[in-house]
Amino acid sequence: MTAVPAPPSAEEIAAARWFGGKAAAISTVEVEDRLDLGGGAAISVLLVDGAERYVWTDGPVAAAIVTGTVPELPAWRFRRSDMTGLAAAGERSIGVDQSNTSYVVGERVVVKVFRRVWPGTHPEVELVEYLTGRVGSVPAFLGAVEWRGHAVALLQEFVPGGRDGWSWCGDAVLAGDVSDIGRLGALSAELHAALAGMGADVAEPDVLRGWREAAEAQLDRVLAIVPADVAAELRAAEPRIRAELAGLERPASPPVLQRVHGDFHIGQILRAGERLLVLDFEGEPTRPIGQRAAPGTALRDVAAMLRSFDHLGRSVEHERAGTAADIEGWIAAARTAFLDAYGPVDNGLLRALEFEKACYEFVYAAEFAPTWVYAPRGGMRWLLEHGG
Repeated sequence: MTAVPAPPSAEEIAAARWFGGKAAAISTVEVEDRLDLGGGAAISVLLVDGAERYVWTDGPVAAAIVTGTVPELPAWRFRRSDMTGLAAAGERSIGVDQSNTSYVVGERVVVKVFRRVWPGTHPEVELVEYLTGRVGSVPAFLGAVEWRGHAVALLQEFVPGGRDGWSWCGDAVLAGDVSDIGRLGALSAELHAALAGMGADVAEPDVLRGWREAAEAQLDRVLAIVPADVAAELRAAEPRIRAELAGLERPASPPVLQRVHGDFHIGQILRAGERLLVLDFEGEPTRPIGQRAAPGTALRDVAAMLRSFDHLGRSVEHERAGTAADIEGWIAAARTAFLDAYGPVDNGLLRALEFEKACYEFVYAAEFAPTWVYAPRGGMRWLLEHGG
């Protein structure tokens, strides 16, 4: 008989890279529920400090989810496509995501375990299932595991031979090649058109005002947390940045609100052979589910992708010192190729959204990657130097 592992300690949870409460010590850990899948595999739902829920796994959980017997318990719901031929398949871990853990099972299925349990319908499960069969750029939905209606894991098609966007597109920067960026622009337009099928509305003035107020509050936060030399540079440009952010409230026409990707950047674009595939539809994982699933303008995805071209170029320049590459030329060409293929946009609103995203990247750098601040710094300088 397989021994039941002891619950994790507060120290083990605090040390996990996906645990989001590192600013304070953990007081209590309660095993709220536990699902034994056999062979030492188990899923536990932990209640930390009586407030936040996390998923803890033991043993070969991904393989058990894909090939094991589906439990018949009221709190747990398993959905799986036909897994014929995957009996006793092994698993291997992939990726270094800060908020999830992903495994490949039998070289056919990716199981993404969502470590934080949020109330409500998980956007990645919802969007991947909806898009499957509607667009060819999203690996197919193969199932999900839910606990009391909250997503615990997503099962999705594994695409062999894939390279993440920071890798394949980094090579494209050095080669001065933007041919795949044009393809990405067309793919993005197709994706947004499909997501609009989930419902669309028009942004009212109070929504636009909320966008501007949130963007200005974010800039205030940036100025308070970035290093002193960066803050001094931003303060010198502050009137111009605020003027650009005001464009969020003055679009050419009321923008359409619809479901969007929510965390769209080049790192989310997998290349496998000639295929370009879009990954990770969960949105910003530190935000509540309701905010991540809220309709927004598709141009926010476009702005985020354009900013990522800039950040990728500066990263290549920074990390591959001595390479002979026209970084600025590639960034400009990539923007043009993407937008030409994507189609008509409200350029004023897009520019305001780029400034908003540029400010967010300073927050991310300050809180998670201080050595990376050169990228948003260079990106903000580019935006300020290239007027709309």
